[in-house]
Amino acid sequence: MPAQQYASHVEKVHAQVEGRAPARSAIAASWARSMFHHGLEPDLRRPQDLLSQSELRFEQQRLDRLLHIAKPIMENLFTAVVKTGCCVMLTNKDSVVLHRLIHDVDERPLNVLGARSGAIWSEQRVGTNGVGTCALEERPVLIYKDQHYLEEIIGMSCAGAPIFDASGDLIAVLDISSARDDMNDSFAQMMASLVISAANRIETEYFRASFDGARIIVADEVTALGTPLLASDRDDLVIGANRAARRLYGLQHETFDIPLPRTEILPEEAPAMGLKDAERAAIRRAMAAARGNATLAAKQLGVSRATFYRLLKKHQLSS
Repeated sequence: MPAQQYASHVEKVHAQVEGRAPARSAIAASWARSMFHHGLEPDLRRPQDLLSQSELRFEQQRLDRLLHIAKPIMENLFTAVVKTGCCVMLTNKDSVVLHRLIHDVDERPLNVLGARSGAIWSEQRVGTNGVGTCALEERPVLIYKDQHYLEEIIGMSCAGAPIFDASGDLIAVLDISSARDDMNDSFAQMMASLVISAANRIETEYFRASFDGARIIVADEVTALGTPLLASDRDDLVIGANRAARRLYGLQHETFDIPLPRTEILPEEAPAMGLKDAERAAIRRAMAAARGNATLAAKQLGVSRATFYRLLKKHQLSS
C-alpha cells in the first residue's frame, strides 16, 4: 500500500496528529505534545532563543566537571563525523547548548537553524527535535529530516542520547546534527549509534569522577541503559550506583542513606583487608544490615552494646 502523500509538511503533521498515529508512533506522539501541550504550530517561524554570554558562562560553570570530561570524548566523536557535515553538541538537561564542535564549512547553515552555543532546543520551544525530545523522554532519539515538528527545521537530522549523573538523574544530552541535503537514513542510523556510545563513555567517566577514590565495580550484565556501575568504599559498602545499576538491582535514592554491604547487591569475593580495616568494615556492615540500630548490630556481631559502642569510638564511627 503506497504511503499517504501530503501537499506540505504542515498538512502531514496535522493529519498525523488528528488521526490515530500518536498511539502507534513515538514521533507522532511528540508531534501531538508539540501541538496540544506546548501550543506550537508546525509552520511557526520562531525567533532563535539564545542565552547571553554571561548566562551561557553561568550554565557552563554549573557543569564544569562534566564539560571537562566530555570535551575529549566529543573531540573523538567529531573527528569521526566531521567530513559528513555533522556538528557535535552537548546541552544541559534544559536543552541549552553548552559546547559545540563544527567545521567552518557547516557553521553558517547550522547557525541559521539555531544549532549554536547558547541556543535552547527544548521540545517546549522547538517541538520534536533530537535534543529536546531526548531530554523530555530521557532516552536516545533519532529525528530524521521531516520527522521534526517545525517546518523550518525539516532539513536537519539530529541524534540525541541522554547522560545521567551519579544519582541516576538526567544531567545532559549529547547530540549529533547535520543540515546536509545528502544525509541519508542509513548514515543517520550510524549517527545515532555513535552518539549513544559516546554518551555512555561520558556518563561512565563522570560516575568515576563523582566517586574519586572509591572502588568502581563493573557488573557483568549488559542493559539497554548501558553498563551497570557500583561504587563501594573501603569497608565494601555500596555508596553509589549509576542509572543502569539502579534499574538492574532495584536500588532507590534512599538505599544510600545507610549504605548496603556490596555482597547484598553483587556477591563476589571481597577485597583483602588488614585486621583493623576488617574490624571497622564488619562494624559498618553490621550497622548497615541493622539499618542504623546499634543494639541490633551489636547482637549480630555477638558483642554487648557497651563493647559495640567502644568499637564505634575506637574507629571514630557514629551510631
